[in-house]
Amino acid sequence: MIIDVHTHIGKFGAETSRTPEDLLKSMDNAGIETSLVIASSVSDEVQGLSTKQAVEVGEQYPRLKIIGNVEYPRISIEHIQELIELLKTKKIVGVKMYTGYEHFYPNDSKLYELYRFCSDNGFPVIFHTGFLLAGSKGLLKYSHPLHIDELAQEFPDLKILIAHFGYPWIEDCGAVVAGNKNVYADLSAYFTEFNPISKKEQKEFTEDIGRLVSITGGFEKFLFGTDWPIYSQKEYVEAVKSLPMSKEERELVFWKNAKSLFGV
Repeated sequence: MIIDVHTHIGKFGAETSRTPEDLLKSMDNAGIETSLVIASSVSDEVQGLSTKQAVEVGEQYPRLKIIGNVEYPRISIEHIQELIELLKTKKIVGVKMYTGYEHFYPNDSKLYELYRFCSDNGFPVIFHTGFLLAGSKGLLKYSHPLHIDELAQEFPDLKILIAHFGYPWIEDCGAVVAGNKNVYADLSAYFTEFNPISKKEQKEFTEDIGRLVSITGGFEKFLFGTDWPIYSQKEYVEAVKSLPMSKEERELVFWKNAKSLFGV
């Protein structure tokens, strides 16, 4: 079984739009049973679905589970309550923060009510970390994985997923994952955007992931993700399968951790 915990629907950069049907076709081609679709209407460069639109997709396509997104520019009690209600009714299985794109830090107190609800009820929170989409007007200072460490200390029971394993700050991500029992990372968005994975990049990926797991001690707290449609799901599956994992680690990465964190 394979669960992709990081996909989008819509338009990204210069790429043409992608539909739910496109995603399902890609999943079948890659041997993926379930994908988490992340709402991502956050900037001119990232023209994905709003949380409301994504929920409608999830209701129509059972293989697609929905992650809502906090739209920080419209942050308010009402916005937070909208997301909490969607979590309560299981219309979304988690929420994502686009810190670098929307210029805020993970431990912003405006988000604490949402964090407390997620912590008390077992819902995970995903944070964009690392590089931003090429051409973005976002700021990297907000997307450094070290900022997750303070939040994890303040909310020790909050399930946190570091998206894109903090690349290029790989060692820092590994230190945060290793130092906090509630923090995980996905392996998405490493390669050149909208390009096939080359042998050179595959070699670099293997080496960099080796640096990561040398700090964490293994793959036990990592999840498979792609960031489709920016990357090919089929190619990404093969890239991650080539990593030197045990059978137990492979199952954790490809589906068991996703099932545990998101209940899918």
